[in-house]
Amino acid sequence: MTETVAADGLVESLRTLHQDDPAPVYIQIERRIRMGVADGTLQPGDHLPSVRDLARKLGLSPNTVGRAYADLSREGVIKARAGGGSEIAARDRLDQTGLQRTRQERLRLLARQMAVRGLALGLEPEELVEAVKAELAAHGRPASGAPVQETLGQQEAPLLSARNRLRGRVTSIRAGEMLAEVTIELREGLQVVAAVTRSSVDRLGLELGSSVSVYVKATELTLGP
Repeated sequence: MTETVAADGLVESLRTLHQDDPAPVYIQIERRIRMGVADGTLQPGDHLPSVRDLARKLGLSPNTVGRAYADLSREGVIKARAGGGSEIAARDRLDQTGLQRTRQERLRLLARQMAVRGLALGLEPEELVEAVKAELAAHGRPASGAPVQETLGQQEAPLLSARNRLRGRVTSIRAGEMLAEVTIELREGLQVVAAVTRSSVDRLGLELGSSVSVYVKATELTLGP
């Protein structure tokens, strides 16, 4: 089930390819997949859509997608899987130097966007720096000299890394007036059951067959007589 979630997420990400980007489309596809691996959105073993399937969904030539896949395969980012198709390579086979380069490129882009937009709003450089420090502190990673907030509240979610995320599909929902029990199939034969509030079911739009991510924060076992 998780391979479908990963593939769907990749397709949605690639739908935002910019026509005004000077880079060829196949380069943009490579860049997005590398970025997904670098930030943990795509994990080792995640299955990718086939060349023809991805080309059809994006309205591109199979040759364009095939060229991107071929380049990524030569770099060791993806590999062919048994039965056809491709998947993200095992962590020990990934080009860590290349991934680090991708992270740095993304960092420079984010920094450039923040500087340009912040200055355009009339903010002072010191205000931009302090805003970044405050966000880092709120996420538990304070810069030197920045205090750590005691309570994170709604800002807690960004702390959950992709390594804490399980992905699957909803197979059953048992809801009462206040609470609900949601069963999620991670893969065939493996399920988890989450106890959530009824309002969370409505807010997340959970229904049978819908894709969902489960963020593991802590495990508590209580034994009785």
